[in-house]
Formats: sequence, C-alpha cells, structure tokens
Amino acid sequence: MRHLTAATGRALNIERVSLWGLIAQRASLECIDLYELSRDRHSSGVTLDAARYPQYFQALERGEPIVADDAMKHPTTQAFTEDYLLMNGISAVINSPIHLKGELQGVLCIERVGPHAAWTAMQRLFAHSIASLVSLAIVQHQLLLIEDELHDANCLQRALFAGARDAILISDASTGHILDANPQAEKLFGRQRHQLLGVLQNELHSPDDGLDIDRLLELARPDGTETLRSTVVSQDGKAIPVEIVGYEVQLARGEKIVQGFFRPRVVDFPAP
Repeated sequence: MRHLTAATGRALNIERVSLWGLIAQRASLECIDLYELSRDRHSSGVTLDAARYPQYFQALERGEPIVADDAMKHPTTQAFTEDYLLMNGISAVINSPIHLKGELQGVLCIERVGPHAAWTAMQRLFAHSIASLVSLAIVQHQLLLIEDELHDANCLQRALFAGARDAILISDASTGHILDANPQAEKLFGRQRHQLLGVLQNELHSPDDGLDIDRLLELARPDGTETLRSTVVSQDGKAIPVEIVGYEVQLARGEKIVQGFFRPRVVDFPAP
C-alpha cells in the first residue's frame, strides 16, 4: 500500500495520496497510509467519523467517485473545510470508493494542495484504476489468508489421520474403492499404502464373512452408530478379528466417502 500511494503521488505530481479503511463496525474511516510528495513521507492513524460527515459517507456507500474541483464548495466534502481541508491546505480532491463483494471497504483519496483547479479526465481515470488495483490487492491478500488456513487445516487433518490409534480406510461411497489409508491400516493389513489404494474394501475381508461391497457401504452411516464385527485378512494370510465403525461423509462438491475405523478385537473362546 505504501508503494501504491507513493507511486500515485509521483505519477500525478499530487501532494497528498492516501488510503483509508472502514473500522469500528463501519462507523469510521481510518487512514492506513498517507503519502506526502514534497516531504517524501508516510503517515497514518487519522480517523473520520461517519456521524460527523454523513453526506460524505453516504456518497461513498453509493459507490460513485467524489470529484471535487473545489473541495470547500462541493456538497459532499465542504463539511471537512474547518477541521481537515484548511488545516492541510487542500483545495481539490478525488475520492474513489473501494468496494469488495459489493460492500464498501475504504477509499482512495487524491488531494491537491494549493490553488484549486479542475481535474482532468486522465487524472480521474487514473484514480479509478488505482482504486481497482487496491481492490484486487485486497482480494489477493484474502486468498492468501484462505490458502494459509486451508494448509494449516490440512496439516492438522493429516496429523490426526496419521496419528490415530485405529486403522482408518477412506473409500469411495459409490464404488467401495479405497482412496486413502493411515499408517495403522498399513500395519493391520500388512500392506503399504500404495498397495491398498484402489482396492475394493470387501477384498480385505475373509470370504467366510460373506460381506459384499454393497453390504459394507450400507453399514456406513453419517453418525457412525452401527458397529460391525468382521474378520480381515492381512497380506500374509493371517485372519484378524476386527470391529468396524463406518461414517459416511458428503464432500463440498457432492461426492460421498466412507471413513472406516478398524479396531482389532479379542475373540472369547467358549470354556471347555
């Protein structure tokens, strides 16, 4: 933002260029960065309250740029005369609202110091273009934040998945093909992850169970309330009694998966 205000001031040869953002539940504007050309200086922190300048804030909400060749006479900016314009020697302003998803986020202010003069069409267009760049920068920043949050969430999910005590298989709910497996599943079935991917889940069960893939998928419920007792077969042919709980999960795009939790169980043999 500092680079943007400075570059705008130099390109237009305008003394003051500033960016403001809404704060306090949209009741005030706060200066994020003010660049003064003659001093090559940046500053921030000044606030403007909506209650004190209602016409100005209403104009910004409408989304139309405020172009004032004489800021002290323009109906939307004349209220700033005593406590802002005269204090800073400002004679003319262009205020371009910055909107995101249809909502006002802030404003780009280009302020001429000294004798007032009419803004040219090129200056107006330039101000509008810079405001659009700011909106784009905000969108890009938000996307980066979302990407960081998703990355953190995925890392946490992978950590929980990998560190779970139970063996977990994730399968396609429509076909039963295995999509993912955690390290405990590798140990339980005696197969590496890549050897489990794509396998039909019922192929891991003992033929004596008589469980076809439709029956296995039918047992998966959104709340995981039903526990299935079964026997799975490891890579070396060892039969392992297990308890299985299945959860059906619908993904954002409409696809469904089944998370199957496998826990070895102790078989009680009848007393002689």
